[in-house]
Amino acid sequence: MSEDQDDDQFRGPNDNAYEKGELRMGPPLDYVAEKFRHGLEATHQLMADLGQGHGGDSLMFSARYAFKSQLPGYLALKNMLALASDSDFAQRLEGYSREEFGEWLDRIDQGGSVT
Repeated sequence: MSEDQDDDQFRGPNDNAYEKGELRMGPPLDYVAEKFRHGLEATHQLMADLGQGHGGDSLMFSARYAFKSQLPGYLALKNMLALASDSDFAQRLEGYSREEFGEWLDRIDQGGSVT
């Protein structure tokens, strides 16, 4: 196996997507990530409630759209965007229980970084 092929197997966590060096002033990214996480948890719980018949199809569509939009933003912020590469990623996470989803977010917090 050539050295070039080895490099293809060990890509960066964002697979070189949307990478740019920047200087910024503003709220700490840890704070932004924390708020993102709370939003994801609330949207995940909303989808679970709607899935149990506590809302209509249009509300579920809106909740799914919000969830699918929040996930790549959160993962990009935590430098873990490559995790969202398969097409049924959000759908699999939707099927998690509240505890399982919280544990998944904990693993992202532990393995990811905002720096």
